[in-house]
Amino acid sequence: MSFRRLVSYGEETEYGVAPSDVSKWIGYATTFRGGVEPAGDVYAALDSDRKKRPMIHGIDVSPHLEYYVQTAQFLKYAFGKVTTTGSGPYDHTLEISEDYVLPSVTLLEHRIGSPVHGFQYLGSRVESLELSWDEDGFLTASMDFIAQKVEKVTSLPSVTPLDVEPFKASQKTVTINGVQNDYVVSGSISLTNNHVKYPRSGDWIKGAVADRVDLEASLDIFYMDSTILELMLNKTKFDVSIKFARGADDYIEIQLLGCYATVEAELPAEGELMQTLNLKPSNLKIIARDNIAEY
Repeated sequence: MSFRRLVSYGEETEYGVAPSDVSKWIGYATTFRGGVEPAGDVYAALDSDRKKRPMIHGIDVSPHLEYYVQTAQFLKYAFGKVTTTGSGPYDHTLEISEDYVLPSVTLLEHRIGSPVHGFQYLGSRVESLELSWDEDGFLTASMDFIAQKVEKVTSLPSVTPLDVEPFKASQKTVTINGVQNDYVVSGSISLTNNHVKYPRSGDWIKGAVADRVDLEASLDIFYMDSTILELMLNKTKFDVSIKFARGADDYIEIQLLGCYATVEAELPAEGELMQTLNLKPSNLKIIARDNIAEY
């Protein structure tokens, strides 16, 4: 039997409790895994038997999602804090929250066929986010979650997709240390929240709390001159802006603030000379402008 597939979500007001509306659109999802695994091991005991015994303590749930980014709305769950200003268009600033308890969502995996059913991943908090793009590709988000539990459902809501193209690599403008660089081919930015799980209550964990954040970024750039290398050699601390714009009032700008650089610039025997700019930012923000009144 073939099933049509879809992933939607709803924001939880109480951790681990599904909200009434789990029909919100995330983006053009390309990959979803529930990440459901038994938590246990194989044990040996002084019981006169040569065979070890598998034992299960509970269930761990770690969903993984990849999607093409149409808006920054779902990205807010990786940061934990969003501030919105304006009266249309609206400016949304996503920042790393000072609160160690991040907002949680219920992810709903739709399996539309006969019989109709799905799986809800409750108490899902973003463990890590990677934003990446390749030449002639889309801005892609890859997210790992730590969820409290999973349950099967037999009723699925209708979901309305957002009718706008994802952001494209061809729409980007990259500024490094105040200078626009038109030779960036691909890149990635990652944020890891380093959650610590609370103890298990029955089969499921009681929750997860974030720890200190790890930030990294990498840009692949055609080598045009020594400017990028000199940022490393001079131990320069600088900012990087990566802006994807569909229009003047429709964009996502990724700001990597207070960066130090490591540059890899291998000298090949043939082919174009390239360099990889690896960044260690002090802070990460996203500024998005769109017609969505509230994130």
